[in-house]
Amino acid sequence: MDCAVIYGKKSAQHHHFIEAGKDHFNKVLGVPLEGIRTVYTEEGTKLMYNNTDLCEFDAVYLRLLGSDLMYGEHIPEVLRDNDVYTQLDSDSLAIASNKFHMMKVIADGGLPVPKSTYTLSTKETERAGNMLGYPAVIKIISGYGGKGVMKADEQSDIGPITDTLTLFEQDICLQEFIDNPGEDIRVIVVGDDTYAYKRVGGDEEFRSNISTGGNREKIDPSEEMIEASKGAAALTGLDIAGIDIIEDESEEGKFYIGEINASPGVEGTGEVIPADLADEFMEVIKRKAMEEKEL
Repeated sequence: MDCAVIYGKKSAQHHHFIEAGKDHFNKVLGVPLEGIRTVYTEEGTKLMYNNTDLCEFDAVYLRLLGSDLMYGEHIPEVLRDNDVYTQLDSDSLAIASNKFHMMKVIADGGLPVPKSTYTLSTKETERAGNMLGYPAVIKIISGYGGKGVMKADEQSDIGPITDTLTLFEQDICLQEFIDNPGEDIRVIVVGDDTYAYKRVGGDEEFRSNISTGGNREKIDPSEEMIEASKGAAALTGLDIAGIDIIEDESEEGKFYIGEINASPGVEGTGEVIPADLADEFMEVIKRKAMEEKEL
């Protein structure tokens, strides 16, 4: 079986999956998104990289971020139409790349999420903040890795932040602030399996992302968290996902799903997880591809 790993401009970890895939596939090809051309023919739509037809591969692992949405959104559908397995459904990237849409899909599925509002202007963001209460969390719709996430402690903080965001044509998602000590739990869903660790923010940092100075710690999440994470991945059409869970200190056992990452990172996770996640990802991709071939 052959596999391609397609990655966007801001991808930094695709090489781990290319190397791990060599233990599971006869051929593994790394493909930059900018090198793909979509070709419409009488036989259907194809994805070409140089002279290679990616629709002839058995599986494709898509390592794409919100910034890749404009060109990459159609790729899962083209692959699936050509009977190529990929870990994303046709609309998964669009859902995972829009924080409000993501929250709506999860909430409609009956899972707990923070109260959220989607706005375009400073005036409406201030109105939403008054309804949600302060402090509140401001997120740009397409941010990732903790980037574009800010905290407004009071209404006077809203204006300067949102004026800047609207100047750069950034849509805004405003969320209620969940009372916790700058920590969250990252649950990695890989097929039917899950792995988890706690992310603890740096000094005076309410964000827990590793890229913003956070650290990883070992943790055993509750069964409810595991089932909610699997449900969130299923609702967004992801066979591989990173689910961020925020515990609410105001009530024991209460938690919310904060975000879903369609391309979870694996670097450094070996310190807290007794598994090679890159290898686990590629093993599941091969198994799923084989199962689809048998249908």
